[in-house]
Amino acid sequence: MRKVIVSAYATLDGKVDGIQDWVVPHDDDAVASYHADLLANSDGLLLGRRTYEIFAAIWPPRSGKLAYADKINGMAKYVASSTLRDGDLVWENSHLIEGDAAAGVARLKQQAGQDLVLYGGSDLTDSLQEHDLIDEYRFLVCPVLVGKGRSFLKDGGRRVDLDLVSTTVIPPGVAILTYRPAR
Repeated sequence: MRKVIVSAYATLDGKVDGIQDWVVPHDDDAVASYHADLLANSDGLLLGRRTYEIFAAIWPPRSGKLAYADKINGMAKYVASSTLRDGDLVWENSHLIEGDAAAGVARLKQQAGQDLVLYGGSDLTDSLQEHDLIDEYRFLVCPVLVGKGRSFLKDGGRRVDLDLVSTTVIPPGVAILTYRPAR
């Protein structure tokens, strides 16, 4: 069975939005290597509408410029959206998840293939977490406190107890924390 792996940037105070303001100073070759390693065992991305639209704009022009850009551009993208239609999906190898996103991802997990990566903290993450469909969480914790913004889970989200699987610290002080749900 395929695993769903969530990979998200976070601040030390647990915020996950506004990353353009605080990730860039910490985004270096070691972070690029992390993403390349993560994607090496993955053959699909899970994306909500907002993340899809951002990624579809930034990743195609980066082909050949980053070690993992070609991998991202070539792999399957599964998009959960109630507003987009198939004709709106312009990025290569993109597929709309029809109907209920959690049910669609549960079907994808049953298919043959490698892991599925969901980047970021979003409504899709919240939905998959509520349905116990996330197998691993990887947080890239940047050494910054921002004091405002969205936390990883929305207020009122279901509690998830986690087991720490690994910890890696990369320059310039980014801690990569890998957790699996305690089951």
